[in-house]
Amino acid sequence: ASNMGSFISIQEKNKGAIMTNNKLTEIVELLTEAQEDCVKFDKGNATAGTRVRKTAQEVIHALKDLRKLVQETKNERKTN
Repeated sequence: ASNMGSFISIQEKNKGAIMTNNKLTEIVELLTEAQEDCVKFDKGNATAGTRVRKTAQEVIHALKDLRKLVQETKNERKTN
């Protein structure tokens, strides 16, 4: 039974790592989309500029979420 307890502990620690990696992947995908719109904006498409600004705001919020998730995971690991 004691082995199961340590397995759960390791599993919980890995869950935080998976969640942070998923969040970072989401941010990278948003930035990739914004990059395509940046090219369109540079060619004169004003609407693409609006999409870039919107995506930039989404990235800011996603980065704040990632930062919070990392801090929460660190704090949980300290208590376990």
